Amino acid sequence: MESNSPVSVFVPSTWKRLAARSLDSLFEMLMYAPFLKTLFLLIFDEGPLYMSLSVFLLILLLPAIYEGVSLWLMQATPGKWLLGLKVVPQANPDVELHWTQCVLRALVERASLFFSWAIFATAFFRYDRTHVADWVAETRVVQFVPRPQRAKLRWFLGLVLVFLCASEGLRGASGIIRAIDWQERRIDLRALYENEAGDGVRDLQIEIEGADED
Repeated sequence: MESNSPVSVFVPSTWKRLAARSLDSLFEMLMYAPFLKTLFLLIFDEGPLYMSLSVFLLILLLPAIYEGVSLWLMQATPGKWLLGLKVVPQANPDVELHWTQCVLRALVERASLFFSWAIFATAFFRYDRTHVADWVAETRVVQFVPRPQRAKLRWFLGLVLVFLCASEGLRGASGIIRAIDWQERRIDLRALYENEAGDGVRDLQIEIEGADED
């Protein structure tokens, strides 16, 4: 006789969420295999290197495609699935995700292009560890075994991470916009790469100069 009792779900531990994200990042790297030649030229060649905006936008959307299709097929990304996590509707974890929730969650997470990990850091403001993408798509990540202790609010940590990550994300997004040639509908990958490297060098120089002054 089958039981219709609801399945018990629990808030997953933070380390599981981070481990799942790391695994998904590894899997996503496989999707960039067709662009390895471009990456090789970018690193080891000093000549100009351009890419059409359509291809560049496709590359930016690959993680969203990975996330959306995975959620639609099994309500979890491969990283989450391997660690026993699942994405469920916020209101009722016993039903399947609607396709719109899969799309919304994936697209909002790609806003990390502009805000880096600030989007995910907002999870520290909630006991259920939902973040901005969950709020928009009305979803949450769960596990099926109890966690050792109840999740705690981490306001200070969350605020610091949101500020630092958002600042870094906006700076990176600004570099992308500056590297785009809107008339030719292409992006100068060389300029983008050198801007990112230059920012790192300038930050290092500022730190060194500050240490010298001390």
